Amino acid sequence: MRFCCKTLVTPGKSELMHMTLPRLRTLPSSVERLGPNLKAIATLASMLLVGCAAQAPEKESAREHVDREMISHTVQIDIGESPVMALPQRKVRVTEQLLYKVDYFDRQGNVLDTREEYQRLPWAEKPISVVAGNFQTILYTDKDGHLQLNLLNDGFLDLDYQNLRVIQLSAKADQAVRGEVDLLVGRDLRSKLHEAVELIYDNLEEDDVDQWAYRVKRLEELGLEVESNQLENMLILLTTGDPMLQGEFIQALEVNSRP
Repeated sequence: MRFCCKTLVTPGKSELMHMTLPRLRTLPSSVERLGPNLKAIATLASMLLVGCAAQAPEKESAREHVDREMISHTVQIDIGESPVMALPQRKVRVTEQLLYKVDYFDRQGNVLDTREEYQRLPWAEKPISVVAGNFQTILYTDKDGHLQLNLLNDGFLDLDYQNLRVIQLSAKADQAVRGEVDLLVGRDLRSKLHEAVELIYDNLEEDDVDQWAYRVKRLEELGLEVESNQLENMLILLTTGDPMLQGEFIQALEVNSRP
């Protein structure tokens, strides 16, 4: 339904003077009959006027524009509470932080307001440079900006663990924006890494089930519970096709776990 607003023109004095008396006498009865309709029209007109008035600021605000200027841009690498690695794994969180100055202008170009806006975004699926002694590689974060660093992964097996002291992590947004942090490798961990590599990666086919169970138990004694559980689960999966061999392995685990 479309509504039109019309301007009611009040007759001038000269027009009123030329009205005949009989016509003037008929006006009251006509107005009386149209009274309810006139009230409805007046109500509708007032509503339309209020609506037009309410929409006016929106038209003005639509003509406003915003200028956003970057004040600072940083990349932060969060390695957790301790900078010293006591275990081979470390979960690292990387975030990108941006600070903007935002100016709001009206349609005449006058500044209405100035604010600072802060954004913190995950460094999602982006590269992290890892340097450990003479070894260097690139790892990638997940969609949440997390990186799972594990010194017992395949890529780190050729490291000189005994002399490994520092692992440097860095993330670069551009030439001027770079985040960097150092992780220290604890002495106890250095003494465990070389033995752990042999327990996990030495040829399993040359060992019997008792030696398999020993590997699992020894990793647990070294405090490497994650690696111990992973090796145990892997051996159970590998023996799925040989139920007898799998049963012997499980029994060997139970014997080795007795005090």
